[in-house]
Amino acid sequence: MNKKSLAWAACLLFSLVSGLPAQAQSAYPAVPAAPPVYTQQQLDQMLAPVALYPDSLLAQVLMASTYPLEVVQAQRFVEARPGLQGDGLARAVAPMPWDPSVKALVQFPSVLAMLNDRLDWTQQMGQAFLGQQASVMDTVQNLRERARIAGTLESSPQQRVVVQDEMIEIVPVNPQVVYVPYYNPVVVYGDWWWPSAPPVVWAPPPRYRPPSYAPGFSASISFGAGIGVMNAVFGDARPDWRQRQVMVSQTRINNVTNVTNVNNINNTRVVNNVTVNQRPVVWHHDARYGGGGRYARQPAPALTPPPGPGQAQAQATPSWRDHPMPGAQPRPLPVADNVQQRVAQQDQLRQRQAVEQQHQREQQANEQQRQREQMIRQQQDQREQQGREQRQQQQAQERQWQQRQQETQQQLQHQQQTQQRQLQQQQREQQMRQQETQQQLQHQQQMQQRQLQQQQREQQMRQQQLQNQQHDQQRQMEQAREQSRQHQEQAQRQQVQQQARQQQQREQQRDQHPRREERPDERS
Repeated sequence: MNKKSLAWAACLLFSLVSGLPAQAQSAYPAVPAAPPVYTQQQLDQMLAPVALYPDSLLAQVLMASTYPLEVVQAQRFVEARPGLQGDGLARAVAPMPWDPSVKALVQFPSVLAMLNDRLDWTQQMGQAFLGQQASVMDTVQNLRERARIAGTLESSPQQRVVVQDEMIEIVPVNPQVVYVPYYNPVVVYGDWWWPSAPPVVWAPPPRYRPPSYAPGFSASISFGAGIGVMNAVFGDARPDWRQRQVMVSQTRINNVTNVTNVNNINNTRVVNNVTVNQRPVVWHHDARYGGGGRYARQPAPALTPPPGPGQAQAQATPSWRDHPMPGAQPRPLPVADNVQQRVAQQDQLRQRQAVEQQHQREQQANEQQRQREQMIRQQQDQREQQGREQRQQQQAQERQWQQRQQETQQQLQHQQQTQQRQLQQQQREQQMRQQETQQQLQHQQQMQQRQLQQQQREQQMRQQQLQNQQHDQQRQMEQAREQSRQHQEQAQRQQVQQQARQQQQREQQRDQHPRREERPDERS
């Protein structure tokens, strides 16, 4: 059974109880039931999901938890107006007959959804806050101390953690902007000290989750988008940790229809039906459901009480004798002949009157029962109509959501196709640039090869020329050596010839002068 059905069942039960016949009710006033007393284990369980909220937001949550039916109504109000936010939502909520704390939480859809989805937990937290307010405040401080020791509760760009006189306060960095923290209460406080009783865990829907939120067993604290608040609507609520109570500015907004006349009287600004008192006061629950208690039922419709014994004769009760059949004459009472007969007649008259009164009471009870059944049928018809309208709204929202999903998918596909086309175009351009680069490199390589071949040919030609020159030089040298050799041979021949001629001449001279030669011999 979902929480909405539970809320409607509670309303139906209150209506049935309030409509019981007067005869079935006690003549003594009903003694109010004592509020339940929660143990420390139960307080730790129920307060773990909200103990690390900023002080102002935590105060609103604690106060709103004492009005669970208004929380359900506010959630339906928000779901029926998905596009309404900010100032427009605040103006739309202003005429609603809800507690200011419930109106303030309308600006925080994830917190309101959590209270609505876990309605049984919300009711228990509201009962604990009303009956054990000091224990609730102490439990919050204990949980914050455990989170600070675990290293998960610390100052951040969204909020500041201030420790004063052993009291831990969590305040926004900007008082006009409140960030909702998202965390897993099972691990954010370190090792949970009640193994058999884990804390209440509520996983926010994807539409409320911040990008850094990890749905697993992450001990970190994530923050969503900042939400701007106005003190006139938010109530400037704050916990007084030392006195263990909640302080609020008396802000009541009732049926705002025309905001034109503004008068300043004793620091109190009156704007038609809007009353804002800037002086903080201690918060007290507004028992608007009758009986002076938080969860008392609405006042039952006034029923005609049965006549007392002393009123039977004084009351002019119509009997069957006062309404004779058409055309018939009323039957006269027989005349009593003696006292005994008169006493018997009076006894019979009293018996008939008692029977008629009983019959009248039964008719009244049947009529009241018929009216109650008719009211219940009307309420059921209204609830069915509201259920149909809600289902239609949900279907419309689902269709819108599906349409948005399809549009988003189409946009993503279009973006992907565009990116693919751009990537393909870039790849083609890169391939063309690579081809051009390769062609340029090949051309340069070919030019270098040609130049190298040309240089090689030129070098070969130079070498050939050098070889030819060397050959010519060798030939010239050989020719010079040959000429030199020929000259030498010729000179040798000439010398030999000359020597031969000289020899001949000497021989001739010896022949001519033999005696001269002999004379010296003789002289010697």
